[in-house]
Amino acid sequence: MPSITAPSKKLAIVALFLTALIWSTGGIGFRLLETSNGLVISGYRSFFAALFYIVVFRALPKMERGPHFKVAIVAYSLVTTLFVVSNTLTTAANAIVLQYTAPIFACLFLFFIFKKPLPKSDIIATVIIFLGIGIFFLDSLTLQVSTSMTVGNTLAVASGAFFGLQAIVIGHTNQPRNVFTFGNILNVLIALPFILMTPLLPLSDLLIIIFLGVFQIGVSYLLFSYAVPRVTPLELLLIPAMEPILNPVWVFLFDGQTPSFLAIFGGVIIIATIVFWSIYKERKQNTLLK
Repeated sequence: MPSITAPSKKLAIVALFLTALIWSTGGIGFRLLETSNGLVISGYRSFFAALFYIVVFRALPKMERGPHFKVAIVAYSLVTTLFVVSNTLTTAANAIVLQYTAPIFACLFLFFIFKKPLPKSDIIATVIIFLGIGIFFLDSLTLQVSTSMTVGNTLAVASGAFFGLQAIVIGHTNQPRNVFTFGNILNVLIALPFILMTPLLPLSDLLIIIFLGVFQIGVSYLLFSYAVPRVTPLELLLIPAMEPILNPVWVFLFDGQTPSFLAIFGGVIIIATIVFWSIYKERKQNTLLK
């Protein structure tokens, strides 16, 4: 793992903000698709993401030894697949809010499984950001009970749990991009039976999914990979929590839907918490280095 200098840490934080920005384009992308089968969408998207990595690095991914690498692959695969499928079964607001329970799961994993004490500032930031996301989506969040929505909500929570686990184990790998390449290949294999049973996608869907695979997943996880060795597991989760408030921005630009007062208020809470928490962490780290 490279030594973490102040400039590299700042660049890692910028990379995570850009990651959140790119991830947020997924909402409008899924919204524009005619195809409704979540596994088919996930499989095609991951195919183009894996192909992107292989072309960019001009090499096939290399398997690393040790359990962390394999757990990271499975965790990534479940994060991405479950999130896409949950979007097709429940509302987008439910899927996003429930997936961003990830920092809470990360705290639980770090404390009970990895036996790592958590600073109070991390716990406080996690709780405030989660509340901010809840307020942000309060108008559109629905707890309507139906079989489809119950399954979708459950899958979104599971995606959040694996997102938290991924953030912890990914830091123990040598080349995170290999994790993401193998993870996307695994997604394709999981979805392959459903892809073979589904008619060919319309051209408009194919173009959107190529964008989602190459840009929304491929480019974003390259930025995420840069940040992995330079930030803590919780920073990997809390800084990209900007994503939920950026999703409606794209919807506003392309669909004309104006965010409500509660959405704006929740967004301010999230942004302010991330900014102050990041500044506090950096000042504390600089103090310890002196």
